[in-house]
Amino acid sequence: MTSLRDHSGSRATGTPVRDLVGAQVLVIDQDPRIHEGISALVSSAGLHPTCVRDPEAAMAAITKQFFSVVLIDLDTPTPGAGLDTIRAVRAATPTSMIVGLTPRRSFDDAVAAVRAGAIDLILKAPESVLYLKDRVLEAAGRSVNRREIESVLAAVRTSHDDFLQRFMESERRAQDAADRLVGKDPSRSLELDVFAVLVVDEVDSLVDDLKQASPVAFRFVHAMSGGEALDRISSDAFQYALVSDEVHDLPASMVMQTIRSQSPETVVLAFRGPGPDGYVNLVETHGQRPIVTPFTDANLLVARLDELAEAFRARARERRYTQSFRERHYDFLRRYVDLKTKIDRALDK
Repeated sequence: MTSLRDHSGSRATGTPVRDLVGAQVLVIDQDPRIHEGISALVSSAGLHPTCVRDPEAAMAAITKQFFSVVLIDLDTPTPGAGLDTIRAVRAATPTSMIVGLTPRRSFDDAVAAVRAGAIDLILKAPESVLYLKDRVLEAAGRSVNRREIESVLAAVRTSHDDFLQRFMESERRAQDAADRLVGKDPSRSLELDVFAVLVVDEVDSLVDDLKQASPVAFRFVHAMSGGEALDRISSDAFQYALVSDEVHDLPASMVMQTIRSQSPETVVLAFRGPGPDGYVNLVETHGQRPIVTPFTDANLLVARLDELAEAFRARARERRYTQSFRERHYDFLRRYVDLKTKIDRALDK
């Protein structure tokens, strides 16, 4: 059995009793006499009791309001069933303090209740009444403190993230201003006369159509196999890689993954067609995003080339900003990540 030391709610929690007035207490017990006794006990301390006779009613009540303390009889509705109720309440409302009630002295029950999520297991006996009252006050204070701490930590995390975003945006503006002072146009910070596109396809028709229809600002290099594509990506710089899903010497997924790994700045596009079931998809970390669908004609892709080129420039500018920020503020970012990790860990607990 857990210790029956005398407790004072205000001394044990550091929360004045007056701050707990109005705190909600939920009692889960099938005995109406227990309802009456505990209601009178907690009401005398300024707390508001709600009594239910079964776990289903308890869970329904929890969805409607917050309870600082939940008292759960271990034998409601059947002997030992209260342990499952403790687990369910703990999962549904983590900041509520759970106190178990039992008609028998059992060290094993006490251990099981604490492991399930209760902070204490109290004997249902006349000599435990004062201890129960003090324990409820203490638990209510702990719940109030925990909710206040969580609220503060959540606000700190939000402000922390907002500050970083504002800081990075200020750095972007400062870097753009510095570029303008030396005569550079920040929107054109990445100047490429020609965008190189590696087309990985076992046939020539798409490459030929792209060369005939595309603007002169694009250079198309044809690789007729996955192996040839990997050789070319390791010896030349490409802004885009267009990989057919019908390459047979190597799995297309492996070719795309290897290109992304060996050349992180290369934008990888997966395609099928042109044809009735054709498509062009942007390959991202967690899947693919449609770019052209259905891909029935090379001109549909050509019409998107200027847009893709500008997207590449924007992505390159963002990498440039990020790299510059990391180099200039490495120590700050290290402390930022450390603090954010601690905040997230505290909120998870």
